[in-house]
Amino acid sequence: MHKSVYIFSLCLIPSLAFADLAPTEKTKSSFDPLSLYGESLQFDVMRDGAIIGKHETRFMAQGADLVVQSKMNLELSVLFIPIYGFDYQSKEVWQDNRLTQLEVTVENGSEDYRVEGQRAGEALEVSGPFGMSQISGPILPTNHWNASVIHEKRVLNTLTGNVNQVTLAEKGAEQLSLPNGRVMATRYDYQGELHDTSVWYDTEGRWVKLRFKAKDGSIIDYRCRNCETES
Repeated sequence: MHKSVYIFSLCLIPSLAFADLAPTEKTKSSFDPLSLYGESLQFDVMRDGAIIGKHETRFMAQGADLVVQSKMNLELSVLFIPIYGFDYQSKEVWQDNRLTQLEVTVENGSEDYRVEGQRAGEALEVSGPFGMSQISGPILPTNHWNASVIHEKRVLNTLTGNVNQVTLAEKGAEQLSLPNGRVMATRYDYQGELHDTSVWYDTEGRWVKLRFKAKDGSIIDYRCRNCETES
């Protein structure tokens, strides 16, 4: 099996009927993940309905900085024999709602690489497996916890270090069944350079679900294990 078969794309306009169910405009101007999520956000990673891994995002205040650390690992097995592993870790440092530092390490099968970013003045200098670039102005990475992304037209792909042009199309509200209860959330589909990816945010702008198609055509779901629910 080719080692790149399972490389995943993590990415990573409400209708009138569901406008009150979508994240509000406050998510664009100020976003406080510690108030929304507490210290951590945890997901089961599922492939075609079976749990194959875990994802966790942790939030910390360090002086004037917000530090966000995400990690995801998964393993695919055939007859209980591991055939593929994927490990993703990232650290984001935010100050005044601006990304000032990014460190990402990826172990994709037998392939390892890094993406790093450091703010220099008004630009974020980024290096990754496809080279170096300077990104002007604020930008959100594809780690999904910040619902402000629904207003954006570009994102920083944390798997490649590239800037991807995107739009997020609102697809309506759904009641999601989570391990600890149910929650109403609005689905947004990525369009543009990132596609085959959907993300769900609840009425407060909390990330509660992710779905995307892997390179082999299988469906990958992130199902929240500790999100606030209605019941």
